Amino acid sequence: MKKLFFILGLMICLFSFGSGAVLAQETIRDKDLTISKIGVLVGNKQYKSAMKQCNDALKIYPEEYFLYYWRAAIYNAQGNKKLALNDYNKAISLAPDNAKLYVMRGICKYNLKDEKGALEDYNKAIELEENNSSAYSMRAMIKLDNGDFDGADKDLEKANSLINSENAAIKNDKNDKKE
Repeated sequence: MKKLFFILGLMICLFSFGSGAVLAQETIRDKDLTISKIGVLVGNKQYKSAMKQCNDALKIYPEEYFLYYWRAAIYNAQGNKKLALNDYNKAISLAPDNAKLYVMRGICKYNLKDEKGALEDYNKAIELEENNSSAYSMRAMIKLDNGDFDGADKDLEKANSLINSENAAIKNDKNDKKE
């Protein structure tokens, strides 16, 4: 009898654990689907709907950096650069190793006339991801603005080299799939 209760208890534990894992997977899938929908709305310039979905999702997933990223993109597109900067700051606090966030925040800072802050963000993006062509391109723009033509030229050469490498890799991947 004790053995039967043990087996029954074990089965209940396993079922509970298993169903929790399924619920966790569904929650992750729901979150990812929500983020994807917001991205599509932003891409289609449906900012009002995207903002509503983003704010609703942030109530459920307040620690999801990607939601702050999308909301910052919406604010940025609407000309609300300071609100965008706040959300990029929050996104970076949640994902401090994401180079793309530093590039986007750098662009926002540049638009707010904070060239020093933008330069720091582009440098950080390059530190995190040395092959980030966007960071080199954006950093080159600041160097041009400040008369550092040699530095800008080096950054643009690096960015072009990285872009050409990426394009070659894509072309080779397409050729491999044809064969």
